[in-house]
Amino acid sequence: MMAITGFLRSFAFLAITLTSLGCQAIDNPDAPNYLEDFRSEASSYEKAIYNDAQATSDSMKAYRDYIGFLEEQLDTATFALARKLSGSEREAFDEARGAWEAYQKAENAFVSTVWTPQNFGSSSAMSRLGFYAELLRSRIERLQKYRLQF
Repeated sequence: MMAITGFLRSFAFLAITLTSLGCQAIDNPDAPNYLEDFRSEASSYEKAIYNDAQATSDSMKAYRDYIGFLEEQLDTATFALARKLSGSEREAFDEARGAWEAYQKAENAFVSTVWTPQNFGSSSAMSRLGFYAELLRSRIERLQKYRLQF
């Protein structure tokens, strides 16, 4: 009898584990592909920075345009995801968002302290813009991946 009980427990644990693993990363096939849409739109800004700019001033303007786009996309993705969450989920999301914003602020302070004209010359401004853009892009991609689940 104990052998059967142990077998049933093991079988139940295995069934629950395999079922939960299979359900964790299933995208909603009916949802728009927010991530690919974002990447596609972002690529035109990235092309302007890396391929189209003829001078440093062109690149700086392209970076500022890109950052404006990213900040807009971050707001859009944040509010779109928040609308899909229940009350308690939204509270957890707001807490995570606050922690990310604190991280963003600290990261930007670090970059601004280290990538100065004294340390990196005229390329320091481009580096700071690049780091800031990458920070925004990574957060947007994470939020878009979350949205794919709904």
